[in-house]
Amino acid sequence: MSDQYADKSLERIIAFLDQPAFTGFTNHDLFIKQFVKKGWGQDIAALSNIAEGLRNLFDTGRITPTDLAPKMARVVEYALHPSVSPWKRPITSKTHLGGHGYYLEHLNIILGCYQATIDDRHLELNTRISEHLIALTREHSLRHARLLPHVKMRWCADQAAVLYSVWLFDQNNQTTLHHHTANEWLTTINERFTHQDSGLYQTEALGVKKYSKQPRGCSSAYMIYYLGHFAPETAASQWQLFKSAMYEKTLGFSGFREYLPSYNGQWTPDSGAIIGGIGMAASALAIKAAGIVGDFHTQQALISSANRAHSLINTLGHLPGASKFTRIATDMLASGIYLAGSTTSPRITSTALAA
Repeated sequence: MSDQYADKSLERIIAFLDQPAFTGFTNHDLFIKQFVKKGWGQDIAALSNIAEGLRNLFDTGRITPTDLAPKMARVVEYALHPSVSPWKRPITSKTHLGGHGYYLEHLNIILGCYQATIDDRHLELNTRISEHLIALTREHSLRHARLLPHVKMRWCADQAAVLYSVWLFDQNNQTTLHHHTANEWLTTINERFTHQDSGLYQTEALGVKKYSKQPRGCSSAYMIYYLGHFAPETAASQWQLFKSAMYEKTLGFSGFREYLPSYNGQWTPDSGAIIGGIGMAASALAIKAAGIVGDFHTQQALISSANRAHSLINTLGHLPGASKFTRIATDMLASGIYLAGSTTSPRITSTALAA
């Protein structure tokens, strides 16, 4: 089927990476920066998804090594830029990486995608970050790494991303750094952080938020995608539970709820807009999750709905003053997630966790 949203997303990404000089994400690049100057980490998350989307295109022969190399190099350059990095000095000059797990998980994914497609020039940094993320995870008895210094919250989905980033390092280098810690985390989350009614994993490990013990759509989709690489059987099980509890079709659109019907939750910057219970972020991230578990029927239904919604948003964007709000579906985070999701398919996965 034609996927105009993916084509447009790739066009926007290429233009973004080909700009003459990068000085940081603007409020045109990220919707959230119209309201929050720092962007709450959506810059590094956008780059992480862009790197995965480009890798997927490379893996399926839709971009040549010659065309890919400068694009991947720019993604790494942007990710290390002082406006994106939590440090003003280059990361290579930092003695301690500290509790910046969120930034480091996504930087590690970018470096892993770079090594998988281009070369080993960033291997030393990739190794250092991977080892640090495992150490950061093991600092806490619940095996959830700090994501930001002095912030108590430990997001379960981000821990899955931490472990995926190290899994990717292991895949590239024939190492086993993630195995033991991933096993411990999986045991902990199954025993301590499974929602009783739905069987889905809860959102946050330390009970900081009102909704911490609730499964959320964006969290579940995010987690299932990353689990699909290093714990595929768990991902498949969670996907079936996720579909049963949160997948809906309404007014000809397919999407995933942000909250269970039994819970009255509000939108957050992570969820994006919630319309009739359907979450924008949950539905977009579910395209990646559906792809990694091989549920192509649901993936195509979500892609079809996304294309229809994108066409509607494009139409509304021509109205005076509307572009400020419709940019939420066309900024670099949305474009990166959609490109990565629409090109995701089941990958060779590690079976060593069972050993």
